[in-house]
Amino acid sequence: MAEQHEHSITYKTYLLTWFWLLVLTSLALGLGYAPIAERLKALLLVCTTLAKILVIAAIFMHLRYERINLILITLAPLILAVILFSFTFPETFGNPTHVIAVR
Repeated sequence: MAEQHEHSITYKTYLLTWFWLLVLTSLALGLGYAPIAERLKALLLVCTTLAKILVIAAIFMHLRYERINLILITLAPLILAVILFSFTFPETFGNPTHVIAVR
């Protein structure tokens, strides 16, 4: 008899993963055409992308079975990216200073 692995992933898990990635992708495409403010649209698109990253990491990188130490090490670049984004985001407010005039 074949042994059942403790962390085996079934076809049902892959099908649910595919479904949620399809939903999140459809949501992102819908947000692209939605008549909402550009900054809110950008924030919502980043949030849907982060949700897709978390789904992929949990299933395909098997992070949902790992200890918290490995998960924190994996999420450290994401935390660093948020910190760096928070430093550069205020530059988007105000008037553009690096505009090239086309004659």
